[in-house]
Amino acid sequence: MATADRKEREKEQRRNAIINAAEKLFFSRGFDSVSMEEIAKEVELGKGTLYLYFKSKDSLFFAIISRRWEEFGEAMIEKMNHGKNGFEKIQIMIKWFIEYSQKNPEYNDMATTFGPQLFQRIDPEDARMMMELSMKYMPLVHYAIREGIKDGSIRNDLDPALLGMYIQMITFNVVSPDPSIKNSFAAQGISYDTYVEMLPKFLCPSIARLPEKECNNKDEIFQR
Repeated sequence: MATADRKEREKEQRRNAIINAAEKLFFSRGFDSVSMEEIAKEVELGKGTLYLYFKSKDSLFFAIISRRWEEFGEAMIEKMNHGKNGFEKIQIMIKWFIEYSQKNPEYNDMATTFGPQLFQRIDPEDARMMMELSMKYMPLVHYAIREGIKDGSIRNDLDPALLGMYIQMITFNVVSPDPSIKNSFAAQGISYDTYVEMLPKFLCPSIARLPEKECNNKDEIFQR
């Protein structure tokens, strides 16, 4: 039993080493410019051995995305638990999206540049993995909205499920825009950070039950 456990740990360590190497190369050179052979060389493995862990470069890309989503999601759970009501939890979630995107620009650029085309041809096994992760973390927003409606901090005239989808889609697309959108802002003299940091000011009044009272507390909330 001990031998089997050790082999499983070694396998997981090697898998993580491969993901780390691929992430480093993708960030520095771009997904299209890196070959599986180069990734294998980076971790001192034969190319054939690499394929025992990942059947394609696309699968490696989604392994990176899923690991980042897990990291993001676990931190989001911890942070949202500090919210005193549903509205505060939504504010914290939006703020964490902004912070994470600003702290991880290489990941953000890779995901937005190559993600759309890779998701169009995603393998069923990778699609299932990504869906399972989505179902693990996305409901947190819906729970917070329902909590906010119940405690009176979030307006109650909108469908909770739809409101949750709007918040998530708007937030994700603002903090992780297509590179062409970033370029269009730059051409107009608008910085990406300014664009992103304005997001709470737009979303806050649209979901609060009492916009003035709730939104005036946002600075205090965001420092938690």
